[in-house]
Amino acid sequence: MRTREKITLVFRYLCIILFGILIAVPFYWMIITSLKDPNRVFVRPMEWFTDKFRIENYSALFTQYHFEQYVFSTVKLCLLNVAGTVLSCSLVAYGFAFGRYRHKNKIFFIVLLTMILPATVTFFPQFILYTKLGMYGTLLPLWLPSFFGNAYYIFFLRQYFLTVPKSLMDAARIDGCGEMKTLLKIVVPMAKPVYVVMILNTFIGVWGDFFNQLIYITNRENYTISIGLTALNKSYGHTSSIMPTLMAGAFIVTIPVLIVYYFGQRAMMNSYVFRDTGK
Repeated sequence: MRTREKITLVFRYLCIILFGILIAVPFYWMIITSLKDPNRVFVRPMEWFTDKFRIENYSALFTQYHFEQYVFSTVKLCLLNVAGTVLSCSLVAYGFAFGRYRHKNKIFFIVLLTMILPATVTFFPQFILYTKLGMYGTLLPLWLPSFFGNAYYIFFLRQYFLTVPKSLMDAARIDGCGEMKTLLKIVVPMAKPVYVVMILNTFIGVWGDFFNQLIYITNRENYTISIGLTALNKSYGHTSSIMPTLMAGAFIVTIPVLIVYYFGQRAMMNSYVFRDTGK
């Protein structure tokens, strides 16, 4: 390796380490604050270490503030959205990929056009619709739309479905497989990386959502993690007494996202590599 290449490589790794530290410092501050005594949170100069770990800050979330209710509501919303997105997008994408009917490409083009509409444009008509249907104040507006498809994932799945060898599809039909069985037995197993990405992104999007949940959730029993932590912060203000508990809740919220990305990163990378089938 030449000297210039070595210098470039060292500089590249130094930049990676620097940006990694910049990202890790706030995360470390969140963890160490969640373990501090409330009276030691805002001391100056700031303490980067603590001599006593207060696990009580975590247990207080469940014993005093009923954090398990927020977790249950959030997990329920995530599961419903994942199920709806996978089911609806799979059926629609399969129809666009292998269906034979008039104006298929025109309909697909109309679906793609919906991707250019910003969320601020569609929010108010949706809000009025849900209010007229009596869904405001319930969890329905937060998971029911997932059962009507997502234009991006429909496009993503359709493009991946088209890479399935035509000979394999013909062999399945010759063996007597119907459309649904072909989808479940042939197409879906070959598109696992795409489904992993779709499930991960849907889960993370719902898990970290704040705006929609803030608008539609009015009953405290339906509070999600994001709304619950916000309500906890508003109830007690930015005081040192509640800050460790808030940071403990924030850390708990972060754990599932880190686990999901850690185990799904390889599948996410593979999903963006389309196979050449020679068709």
